[in-house]
Amino acid sequence: MNVTEQALNWQHLIPTLEIEKVSNDSVTFFDLQPRASSAIKHFLQNTHRTLLVLKADDQSEYVSLLEDFIAKQQPADSAVKGVQYHIEQADSFSFAHISMAPAQSRHDNFAAKKNVASALYFDQAKLFGSLQIHPTSKDIQLNAGLVHQVNGGVLILSVARLLEQFDLWPRLKHILLTQTFDWYSAHPFKPLPCDIPSYPLELKVVLLGSRADLATFHELEPDLFQLADYSEVESYFLMDSPEAQMQWANYVQTTSHKTLDPATLNKFYQLLVRESEDRSLINISPLTLKNWFSHSELQHKTAVSAEDFERIFEQRQYQQSFLREQAYADILHEQIYVPTDGEEIGQINGLSVIDYAGTPLSFGEPSRISCIVQFGEGEIIDVERKSELAGNIHGKGMMIAESCLASLLNLPSQLPFSASLVFEQSYSEIDGDSASLAAFCVLTSALADLPIPQSIAITGAIDQFGLVHSVGGVNDKIEGFFTICERRGLTGKQGVIIPTAVIHQLSLSEAVVSAVKNQQFFIWAVEDVFQACEILFQRDLLEDEKAYSDDNLPLSRLIQQRIELRAEPPRFPFLRGLFSKK
Repeated sequence: MNVTEQALNWQHLIPTLEIEKVSNDSVTFFDLQPRASSAIKHFLQNTHRTLLVLKADDQSEYVSLLEDFIAKQQPADSAVKGVQYHIEQADSFSFAHISMAPAQSRHDNFAAKKNVASALYFDQAKLFGSLQIHPTSKDIQLNAGLVHQVNGGVLILSVARLLEQFDLWPRLKHILLTQTFDWYSAHPFKPLPCDIPSYPLELKVVLLGSRADLATFHELEPDLFQLADYSEVESYFLMDSPEAQMQWANYVQTTSHKTLDPATLNKFYQLLVRESEDRSLINISPLTLKNWFSHSELQHKTAVSAEDFERIFEQRQYQQSFLREQAYADILHEQIYVPTDGEEIGQINGLSVIDYAGTPLSFGEPSRISCIVQFGEGEIIDVERKSELAGNIHGKGMMIAESCLASLLNLPSQLPFSASLVFEQSYSEIDGDSASLAAFCVLTSALADLPIPQSIAITGAIDQFGLVHSVGGVNDKIEGFFTICERRGLTGKQGVIIPTAVIHQLSLSEAVVSAVKNQQFFIWAVEDVFQACEILFQRDLLEDEKAYSDDNLPLSRLIQQRIELRAEPPRFPFLRGLFSKK
């Protein structure tokens, strides 16, 4: 069995756009938002709906784009909407009196002055207007709020701000339901100094909020989605066809005001795939594009090259890499023991992603997982879970690995041994099921008494039937193990095993791609535990219909032999040494 032939080709490691030539068509952000655009258009046309809820993450970036898009959808209307208030101030003989008449022009005090407006930060006075009384003369002054300024138009508000002042919502809801504005005193124990006439107020409101804020708002207002239409401003664009890729390329050029050739766009696409971990979904947030194109290296360039993007990426990685370099130094100086050559029984290199609070960079780091098998009553101990250093998902993954092995090998319910699984030199809480494939393989190694090459690291989640499923952070994981191997010296035997399901996530660094191209480093993609065991042990997991010799017995037969020997105490004491761990 040639393990090299099973490895992925280097072309699988980097995504490529299907764009040969870039057009100069203008594409805006909302051209890439078919759902949100449709929802907004229908909302504006429907005279019976006054509230639209949009899930949006980068509200500060989206709000100006949303204003422009709504303004283009609003038909030109020369009619003046609103009123003008005439105030007869109080004197020694009479109270103040306020009367109302239709506005004659946009310059009248409460006439609508805008078709669309937005506010991410507001209070009661800014939203609903205010009544002020002069401290000496007691003259009354009425100030228009946002709802008055956009009478007949659309007001865009932040859900987060409404949550901070939720007492504003009932009044805003009343305006939307009645299409009437009523004046109230800002102080619960102070009445208005005089009667102020109410007036019709045609208003549509768009609420922008994150999913978490919308969930909280929905709890406080259970009827929210009966009152409101709903859609989402999507931060990711589906790149599932050459036409979609061209549309994205035009959007990048339109937004950045830069000239980009296909090679440059392809490099930018590869870097964005690292963030999205999906070749078919690309981040189109205006904030993301701004962060890239506002870099000092690109500010004064009209044409951008692929090398420009690569330098920016490497510079950011370098600036943020202090903790990553400290972690790798601990491994290279063997403060954290992670072997990358030789073979060991019951030891395997798993792959994990490290996140530190307060820093934007996450990185991959190998971790040694070990398993010891000894006489016992069939208990398999997950030490991390037992010591409360692992989360529930990790515990679930370990139990799936155990039950999968027992099911595939048809093991008896009461095994004549016990085993312990440990993440060596792990001192903080871990979670996730991406180590369940590694746990399966290291448990198999310990049971079969066969060594695992330490030059290979592994990641993947498995189910009870042995299928290997997707995991996250695969680019960081591969590059983390590669970095350790590269700094120790590539041997041509090192590599990683990943799920086949994550190939669409791959967008690896030039160093990894070059090493794979030169067969100095290998990446294997597996669909099930059978393929993983073939790569690690060079043996079948289960017995097949073919002839076997003592040198290539399937793992299932080796494990079954050890179980049969352990099931009864040996008659001769010297045989005991055959079954003990050394």
